[in-house]
Amino acid sequence: MLSRIKKALTDPFFPNKCQACGLFFHAEETGRSEKILTNKSLHDPMEKLFCRVMVPFLCPDCRKDFLAIHSPICSQCGRMFKSRTGIDHQCEDCIKKKKYTYRIRSAGIYAGALMSVIHSLKYHGKLQLTRPLGKLLFYAYVQYYDINTADLIIPIPLHISRLKQRGFNQAGMLLKKWPYFMYELNKAGYEICSKIYIDDQNLIRNRKTVSQTGLGREKRKQNVKNAFTVTNPSKILKKRILLVDDVFTTGATAEECAKTLIKNGAETVSVLTLARTIS
Repeated sequence: MLSRIKKALTDPFFPNKCQACGLFFHAEETGRSEKILTNKSLHDPMEKLFCRVMVPFLCPDCRKDFLAIHSPICSQCGRMFKSRTGIDHQCEDCIKKKKYTYRIRSAGIYAGALMSVIHSLKYHGKLQLTRPLGKLLFYAYVQYYDINTADLIIPIPLHISRLKQRGFNQAGMLLKKWPYFMYELNKAGYEICSKIYIDDQNLIRNRKTVSQTGLGREKRKQNVKNAFTVTNPSKILKKRILLVDDVFTTGATAEECAKTLIKNGAETVSVLTLARTIS
């Protein structure tokens, strides 16, 4: 009640600034919008969830500027096919090339409002976005994976120098509230009883690499080659691991992490990101 009174008094004088277009706006009363949608029969549920969790951060127009991932997609790497007809199946690249990543999925396309809020978090330190973006990522986890088959969740690590410069690892921050989101689902009566086991210490980036931005596919692979180390292989032995990151582009970083984990005894390595490029 007190928070609603405070909101009613302050909103007329202190409107919110949209993290995408920069315009000021008055956020609507969210009410039940904080609750996680779990009905998979809803039309474009990821888009609806994005609109709900972004009420305080995006203006009404920008909240609609979200592109969800739609089938048909590659059943392994998750890439959307140009043809919008047919069913999910392996793409030619996944058929021809052996990959260490078992399965890759993302919440949305790296464009529009989703790209804007990721940039706001990652490059401008808007840590208040970690909760709504973390919820969006968690919902994608529920949608695309049987969460009882992931033994361990690992955020893709930053090198210590980059971590000190930025002050946080965005992948780790996105996972911060996942145990609470799981608790919410269990409390609501959904038959999801798995616990969330997060390990952000065992997989490390052992050398500083240049930014992947602007690099081509092959240069990205070379840039991250042998850049990761597992400090305690016994903790990942025969484990089914889910790697988490903010953006999936060529997949070079995720593939190198998966390679390192598999060679140190992991059973499978899947990937989940907030966004992915469509190229």
